[in-house]
Formats: sequence, C-alpha cells, structure tokens
Amino acid sequence: MSHSSNQQIHEAIERYFLDPNSLTRQEQADLIDALREDAEARARFRRAAQIDAQLRYESSGEEPPVVPPPHRSPVSSPLSRWTLAIAATLLIAASVAYWNWPQAKPIDSDPIAGPTPEEIAPDVTPATSTAIAMLDVGHNQHFAEGLGPAGNEFFPGDYHLTEGAVTLDFQNGVAVSVESPAKFSIIDGMHMELQTGRARAIVPETGHGFVIATPTMEVEDLGTEFGVFVDEQQNQELHVFAGEVRLKQPNQASELLTENSALAWNAESQRRSISPDDRAFATSTSIGYRRWLDHSRMLRSDPSALFYFDFETDSRDSTQVVNLAESTVVPDGFLNGGIWATGRWPEKGALLFENRGDRIELDIPGTYHQVTIMGWVQMNRFDYALQSLFNTINYDPGEHHWNLQRNGAYRIGVNSEYNHTAPKSIPQFQWTHVAAQLDSVAKESVYYMNGEEIARYNWSTGRAIRYGPSSIGAYGYTNRHGKIVFERELRGRIDEFGLFGRILSASEIREAYEAGRNFQ
Repeated sequence: MSHSSNQQIHEAIERYFLDPNSLTRQEQADLIDALREDAEARARFRRAAQIDAQLRYESSGEEPPVVPPPHRSPVSSPLSRWTLAIAATLLIAASVAYWNWPQAKPIDSDPIAGPTPEEIAPDVTPATSTAIAMLDVGHNQHFAEGLGPAGNEFFPGDYHLTEGAVTLDFQNGVAVSVESPAKFSIIDGMHMELQTGRARAIVPETGHGFVIATPTMEVEDLGTEFGVFVDEQQNQELHVFAGEVRLKQPNQASELLTENSALAWNAESQRRSISPDDRAFATSTSIGYRRWLDHSRMLRSDPSALFYFDFETDSRDSTQVVNLAESTVVPDGFLNGGIWATGRWPEKGALLFENRGDRIELDIPGTYHQVTIMGWVQMNRFDYALQSLFNTINYDPGEHHWNLQRNGAYRIGVNSEYNHTAPKSIPQFQWTHVAAQLDSVAKESVYYMNGEEIARYNWSTGRAIRYGPSSIGAYGYTNRHGKIVFERELRGRIDEFGLFGRILSASEIREAYEAGRNFQ
C-alpha cells in the first residue's frame, strides 16, 4: 500500500472512532477493503478499538473486561473475521451514545472559579459616549493626576503622559502612538496638539486631513504615516514614513513632504534635512511587544511554572528549546525537525511545524492535582482528522490529550475521566490564544480561546494528572514492536507555551491573552 493510501486509511480509522457518520459511503467502502486486505490496517483498527473501548468503560466507572487471547480457528475464514470486526465496531458505536450522555455533576466538587462578578459585569460605557479616542494598547503608562484618560476613553482636553507609551484609536480609524514624557491635547477627531514628546500617526483613508500641530508648525496628513518629535527646548523633528504630508509654518508657504524624508528644527527654528528614523517612533505593535515581554517575564518567574517556552533563540540550528521557568522540575525540550521562524511580532521567535515528524519532545515528571496550560498557536493547515497540540506519549489513565480536529475544534480528554470535542474552532492563519484549566480536586476542566471560556467538562473519578514523556506538535504511541511512532503532526506555528502547576484564574488567562494580542 502506498504511503498516501496508508495515511488515508489511518485518517479514516481516526475519524471512524470520532464520528462514524463523518465517513462518506466511498470512504466506508475503502476502509472495509483496506481492513479486508491489509494486516497493518487491521492491527491499527484493533488498537484504536481497544483504546476507545477502554476509555468508555473507564469513564462509565466500570472496570474494563478481561479480554481472553484470541482463539484462532483453523477453519475461520476472512469473511468470519470481518463479521466479528463489524460486530465489534457496532458495539463501539453504540457505546459512543452512552459515553457521550451528559454526566451528573458531582455534588461535592468545588468548581473552577469562573470570571468574578466584576469581570462579567456589563460594559458601563454609555452608548452615547463622546470619547474622541480609545486606548488601544499601553505599556507601563502613567498620566499626571487630572491629566489622564477616563479609564480607556480620551475626550477633548489636555493630557500629560509621564511614563510609558500608549496608542490611541480615534473613531475615524486614525491611530496615534505617544511616548513619554509627552504633553498633548486632543482638540477633536481630526486635530491633536503636541507640546512635547513623540507621536506617530497612522492615518487610513477615513482620517485623511488629520492634523498634529506643534508650537511652531502644523502637519496635515494627505494619506500617510508620519512622526513628530518636540523636546523641552523646542527642538523639533518631522519624519514621513509613507505617503505625503502638508507642512505649514507661520509666515511660510505650505509645502509637501513625501515618504522617506525628514526635517529637523533647532530651538532657533533653523531647519536641516535628516534621515528618517522609523525605529525612533513607536507603533501599537511595538508597544504591544514591550507589554508582552513584561508579561512573559512575569509568567516565567511564577513559582508554579513547570515549563515556559518563549521560542526565542539566536541559533537557527538549535535543537534545544529552552525552558525559561525558574523551577528546575522540567528539563529543556528537544526539537525534532521544525523550523525556527518569526512569531507574532517581527522581533519575536516561533517554531514552524511543517514537515512529517516535526515536534518538541519533553519529559514532565510527577503527578498534579491542578494544572493550567496555555500558549499561542497559528494553524496553517489541518492535514489530518486530528492534529496534536500537546499530548503525552501513549494515553495512560490520568494523562491529558489536546488535539485539533480538521475543522479546528478542540478534541480534548483526560484518560479515564472525559473525552470531548469543544464547540468552537481555531481559525486558520490567525494567531489564537489557547488555554486549559485541569482540576482533579474539583473534578472539572475548563477550556479557553482568546481569553474566553468555551467549554467546561466534569471528571468521572478525579484521579491525579500526569504527563511523563510528552510532545508538542505530534502524538507519539508505542507500536506493537515496542517502538514509539509519531503522527498527527501540527501544521502551523507556536510562539509561546507554558504549563503551570496551579489553576490560573480566568482573569489571569484573560490577562495573558490581552498582553499578547497587540501584534498587528
């Protein structure tokens, strides 16, 4: 059997045990033919059936039956063996309905806390708010007392940013990033005044004509991206990064400046040309990166962090995935295949899983009663019925598996506790924050996507959580020859991933998403 055909049969088997009705008539016929003709396919089918049946028995609270060694009749025919296989699968299919029947919630469990009443309180922002702009992202921002925004809202008035940097989103789509120390005034939706500080404006078509004025000049956008700087001595600079602007100065005719040009004035208004410096002016993206970097340092120093990978490396050939967690419980990960690539930000690293066998292998000793897993993933393709996000090698009782179905839905479970498909899917080509809280004490797991809870599942028994040898980006299992074989390879990028030995609160998970989302 060719490699491609073999892969198709393997996918068909996986899909059969996820949802038998997902197979078309032709796919069912192909699977039957393969099982009739191919010993390897039959072996794989039997193994999948045994695992599935074991899961269902254990989740029902019963002990799995002892299966006697198969009796091979000298007169048994391929047809009779196939009949037995069909009968077994029908039993499995019937047990699917039983196993997926809603379980009664334990009355003595203490559920994982959801968002606090304050967190789920309705937005109190009046529908008729007259705010000119909203805070898009900030990094360590502090405003002088009485000269700051109202929460995240900026109204017409004076502002004094004493520390940090912020990006303001105007209602017309204009984005202005301001770095401290800065004093500025918002006149209306089309006018700002910059007394001191750095400001960079990115102006879409809806904001053409937007003006930033300084004490001695006025810069009018004509479809562009530009930066203005004013220091305490009134030295000034104007940098045009794209498009063009109209420059107006007292007693001078207005003039047009085009992209990749810059001018500077000293305190005596003497003018000179300078080189445009794109890096001298922040954007919402660069401010977002600074914010994420601070949050990343906080996560890696969390005493409960078992491993924390930021996927930064100076070597494109490195096979070491450095565990930045301060605890030494989990050693560094080992990269098998994979490509070091760009992450959410241009300066951020990531791992691209594109080829067969790409994965990170790691070993997580110990057992745990509460853990939280979270990270960022961008899916390029869904090549298989299941793609592995983070799984243990094999799938023994108490081990957590996290896969993605072909439509991007979470397929998750803890062996002997639960196994479900979450109702929401990860989109392709978009960075998505994923997180899960696993609590064997409360007998409950909660799953999140982009900081929002999407699924909550009860456990059957509450056994301790364990990992041991595990992998990110592929699922490994021990075949009948005792060899570990990897499959279900992920097709996409991961640029942050961590495991914590405690339940991070819903607000902490939301904070992690907010800190990492300003990448474009």
